[in-house]
Amino acid sequence: MDEQSIGYCPHCGNHAPQTLHGTCTHLHNKDGSHNFFLTQCQTCFEGLMYRQIDPTNCGPQTSHGRFDLSQYELVWPAQGTLHSSVPESVRKVYAEAAAIKSRAPNAFANQIRRSLEAVCKDRGATNRVLAQNLAELAQRGEIPQTLAEMTDVLRQLGNVGSHAGDETIAPEYVEVIDDFFRAIIEYVYIAPHKVNEFNARLAYARQTGNQPTT
Repeated sequence: MDEQSIGYCPHCGNHAPQTLHGTCTHLHNKDGSHNFFLTQCQTCFEGLMYRQIDPTNCGPQTSHGRFDLSQYELVWPAQGTLHSSVPESVRKVYAEAAAIKSRAPNAFANQIRRSLEAVCKDRGATNRVLAQNLAELAQRGEIPQTLAEMTDVLRQLGNVGSHAGDETIAPEYVEVIDDFFRAIIEYVYIAPHKVNEFNARLAYARQTGNQPTT
């Protein structure tokens, strides 16, 4: 059976099993060997590359003989990467947020608020106030009620992050903020893209008499 470990996949935004497909080692004079692990996400089937720096030059190491993604650094794709179906205007703002995610929770929350503004602009919301734009998208049915509540939480947290005062964003909320935003991105952009992509494959299969691939 192929070795698997649970890890976060920036391609699809899921914490899912990843299958190990290969390893290689590059000797580095300064800090030992750089061991690289190539994996495949079992949700979206995209590839990922991890690195482990080993000062002893012993080659690829596992945790107690087990493949463990938590021990390695994800080097590709970058953590701030969103699915290619997401508009560049949204991906660019989110990439700026991801770059400060671990070291500046307040700035990260504010940048996620800007990311929401980019989503609203892309979807054609016409109000000047973010809350009204999000309400407009909800009224259109582009965002369901549960996600509309999420967007309001993100908006409020973004407000906290952008103003000086006693209130700050606790580090433990950073992952929640990120998960909420990615859930919105999944619903608005990625899921419709995947449905359209599958329907196109299905139509092609019907025309050619071949079975659609997943």
